Amino acid sequence: MAVVCAVAGTNCGSVANLPARGTLGAFALDTTVDDEVARYYLERYLQGRADNPELDQRIGRLHTTLSTGVPSRDQLKGISKEFSVDFAALVFANQLLKQDGNPGLQEDFLASFDKVKTGSIQYRHKDTLVMFVPGYDYVENGHATGADFARPRKLLKDAGYDVHFVDIDPIGTVEENAEYLANAVRKNRGRSMVIAGASSAGPAIHLALGKVLKPSDVENVKAWLNLGGILQGVPILDKFASGPKGLFFSSIVMFKGWRHSSFESMYTPVSRQRFSTLSVPRHIAIYNYVGLSLSGNISAFGWDKYLMMREDGPNDGLTLLPDIIAPNSLSIISPTTDHFFAEDPDIDNKTMALVATLLERLDR
Repeated sequence: MAVVCAVAGTNCGSVANLPARGTLGAFALDTTVDDEVARYYLERYLQGRADNPELDQRIGRLHTTLSTGVPSRDQLKGISKEFSVDFAALVFANQLLKQDGNPGLQEDFLASFDKVKTGSIQYRHKDTLVMFVPGYDYVENGHATGADFARPRKLLKDAGYDVHFVDIDPIGTVEENAEYLANAVRKNRGRSMVIAGASSAGPAIHLALGKVLKPSDVENVKAWLNLGGILQGVPILDKFASGPKGLFFSSIVMFKGWRHSSFESMYTPVSRQRFSTLSVPRHIAIYNYVGLSLSGNISAFGWDKYLMMREDGPNDGLTLLPDIIAPNSLSIISPTTDHFFAEDPDIDNKTMALVATLLERLDR
């Protein structure tokens, strides 16, 4: 970690780990946070037990400024500097849960999760084709990162669903993979379908649905499940784009057999410009699954990258939290995970609960 941080020119430093417990929406949290103000916000303020007049006034002013809106990445960066990164993450999640439809979605998901665990879940719409779009380098590392969706695919097949794995180029660009996905959608145009993708698959799905495919191609696409999609880029890649850091990264790319063009398609300037041009047809329901990514819940896999991005605000170990959210979408929070959902011991049950929730909502 220290070597990566030094090469990136970032002072990763250390993070305080203060025990904190509280509820956020329908979720109970038992974790650690990076500052007393984050602990106070979770344990006292959000529970209606505020008792620090000076701090309450500061938090109240922030809530008034945000109203019911979700803070932008720039706002969260400012909140992180004024308070703490974990405080900003909690504010982001709290504001996200204020959005119309999100509280009900959390409740539906948790109900489905309980039913999956007890074996009482009833899966609906068995005629719906479930398309999985894998994440970056899924052939070599998918077994470790979960990017290959191997376990969810088996679980859904066992539940009676027709599952299609979109075997995109594991080291392809966003644009190339969007075209590949678009062809898969066109070939199945006559079928009702939902699409699920994680991480780097997110921007490819967004591009395919929002620009590459014609409206007539997506009439039967019912929903998109965006699992931590890096829709507006990976800030870490920007740090390795040029100079000595770029030479270091180029040596890694060469050694791994990767392609520079793939990473360039995930730079934040490129990604944010692309994001601004896309418009997914409104009949396609979009659901985001977002790791809350408090410092006490960052995986070993994501820790070094999380530290490198703390200066930019709350992040999930690969991208900034607001950059996961698709336009015109609803969101489910994963309170104890970061970007790397495969590290969650309950991810199999949660995947089934997510799909069950999504399919049940097709009737609404």
